[in-house]
Amino acid sequence: MDKENNPAPENDSGDKGQEEKPTTFTQEQVNDIVSKRLAEANSKAEKKLKDEVSKALAEAERQSKLSEAEREKEFKAKQQKELEDRERTITLRERRADAKDALSDRNIDTDLVDFVIDIDEDKTNANIDKLEKAFNKAVEAGVKAKLAGTSPEDYGEGTKPKTEIKKSQAGLRSF
Repeated sequence: MDKENNPAPENDSGDKGQEEKPTTFTQEQVNDIVSKRLAEANSKAEKKLKDEVSKALAEAERQSKLSEAEREKEFKAKQQKELEDRERTITLRERRADAKDALSDRNIDTDLVDFVIDIDEDKTNANIDKLEKAFNKAVEAGVKAKLAGTSPEDYGEGTKPKTEIKKSQAGLRSF
C-alpha cells in the first residue's frame, strides 16, 4: 500500500503499543442494553410509587383513627408550620435584599451577600460590619504590598546617584 495516501494515526500520548479501538455494538446488543436500563428505571419508579402509596395509605388509616378534634389540631399545626416556613422564607428574602443594598453602599461585591445574611437583622448587620472590616483590611494589605519596595535612587548626570556626585565634588574641593 501507499503510505502517503494512508498515513498511520499518530498517538501523542506515548503509548504506541496500546491504541484504543472504538467499541462497536450490533443492533441487538444496543437493544439489550437499552432494555436493561429501561427495566431498571421502571423498577425504581415503581418502587418509589409503591412506597409513596403505602405512606399515603398509612397516613389515611392513621387519620381515620383520630377523632375530629385531633384531626383539626393536626391540621392547624400543619398550617402553622407552613405559615412559619413561608414567613421565614420571606424574612430571609428581605434580609438578602437589605444586605445587598448595604454591601453595595459600602462598595463591597454583592456576591458575598450569602456570607452575611441571617434571620436576625442585628446579626446580619453585625456580619456586614465584620465583612467590611476584613475587606478593608485585605484591600489595605494588598495596596501596601503593591506599593512596597525601595525608593529609587536620585540619579543626576551620568550613572552615579547625586549623593555620590556631591561627595566626590566635596572631595575635590578639599584640594
